[in-house]
Amino acid sequence: MPKRLEITRKLSQAAFLLLFAYLFLHTGSQQGGLPVHLFVLTDPLAGGGAMLAAHHFAFPLALWLLPLLIVALVAGRAFCGWICPLGTLVDAADRLARRRGHPRPERTTLRRSKYYVLAAVAVAAALGSPLLFAVDPLVLLTRSLTLGVFAPFQAAARALGASNAAWLPQGQAYYRMSLVSLALLVGVLALAAAGRRYWCRSFCPLGALYGLLGRRSLLRLRVDERCVDCGRCARECPTGAIAAAGPARYLGAECTLCLRCLRACPTRALALGWGGPPQRQAGIDLSRRRLLAAGGLGLVWVAGVKLEAAQKPTVTGVRAGSPWLIRPPGAVPEQEFLARCVRCQQCVKVCPTNGLQPALAEAGWEGLWTPVLVPRLGPCTQYCSQCGQVCPTQALQPFAVEEKQHLYLGTAQIDRSLCLVWAQGRECLVCDEVCAYRAVEWQQLDGQRRPLVREQVCTGCGLCEYSCPIQPAAAIRVYNMGDKRHWSRQQQRRWRQGARYLQGERR
Repeated sequence: MPKRLEITRKLSQAAFLLLFAYLFLHTGSQQGGLPVHLFVLTDPLAGGGAMLAAHHFAFPLALWLLPLLIVALVAGRAFCGWICPLGTLVDAADRLARRRGHPRPERTTLRRSKYYVLAAVAVAAALGSPLLFAVDPLVLLTRSLTLGVFAPFQAAARALGASNAAWLPQGQAYYRMSLVSLALLVGVLALAAAGRRYWCRSFCPLGALYGLLGRRSLLRLRVDERCVDCGRCARECPTGAIAAAGPARYLGAECTLCLRCLRACPTRALALGWGGPPQRQAGIDLSRRRLLAAGGLGLVWVAGVKLEAAQKPTVTGVRAGSPWLIRPPGAVPEQEFLARCVRCQQCVKVCPTNGLQPALAEAGWEGLWTPVLVPRLGPCTQYCSQCGQVCPTQALQPFAVEEKQHLYLGTAQIDRSLCLVWAQGRECLVCDEVCAYRAVEWQQLDGQRRPLVREQVCTGCGLCEYSCPIQPAAAIRVYNMGDKRHWSRQQQRRWRQGARYLQGERR
């Protein structure tokens, strides 16, 4: 029976890893069925942290978090041992490390550290900054695969003749911060050299959350009188859930239900049971001083990013010092966007033109890895609405293609010192010809027809900047002037139509 259960667990891990890979590859191309952002969508740390940071309760998002919260209450950290795709990869790295002769971990571990990481994340989220984007395992895995693995994988797939596959974008993808993102994932897997399930045991805040929720779970390890205190179960446990003193002292918050202890027991004294009193279950035993220190680290992070933001003047919520901070269509107002976005890069991966990129300096430290539109790499196409469909935390609100003609991204401006028409008097119609919204108009000025941008019509899609023949900087560029994301969509539509509504009043 223990062997059959362990085989079942491995099959479960393989199935969920394959499901994760399938949904990842088909982000943006799948119609119907499971949502392509299912894993991040059901992540209680990502979803709960985003709602806490934004100080906004999203009922539809909360419903998606319920299934795994119920799993935690019933079976503790079963998600870590049976479902988590990063946990499955960590297990594979552990097996590889053991084959290379790395020693097994000592019994003294850093298992309490993940609770301090969770405390820092919670304090930062409560103060409006979702620090969880750096450490949440599902977000980290999705982001690392998108930025660091997908582009070379796509190039290899095209080389092998799969250029027409539905899950491949139109052109070869390129992403900024790809090496940094990949290095984080490699670092997590490389911790296997220090001990089995080292990341899960010591640093994973999602595992800590599940551990807190499942301390008194209904399904738990039990030991009967046949136990001879041989210590094999304690040595076999990869997370330290069984103390060195034997299975009678069981750390339920650490158990991932990997079932290795059942297989190792020579007398079959161990079993999983439902209900009843716990089997001398040990507490987590956290240090108050370290909890306060962890909370202080979260406070320091928030103070640092807010201080940086305060040093830059803002206009309607957008930093004036970042003129090229162009958010995707459907983005909520900037401060709310920074709080909700978990930097999973789903919207970046789904962009068919490769124009969406992770932010570098455009949004400061607080906006690191958030999506920005870089029109010189790719515009926001007129008939695409995929980024709003894959956002798991509603930082990007879903929108219809028809709404793109009035949703605000930015405003294009012509640099008259670079424009061929303005600076040299030459004929050039590129920006006018490619503009999907007819925002470029011509006026007779100084005896010559010259192009101008109608700000009330321009959505900031960046197609003109992308197509401009001037290199390296385009003669027409999109800026974030006059941000209108704080307006309702109806107000934006009326303004586009010429009514000029602001906060519901006619201007």
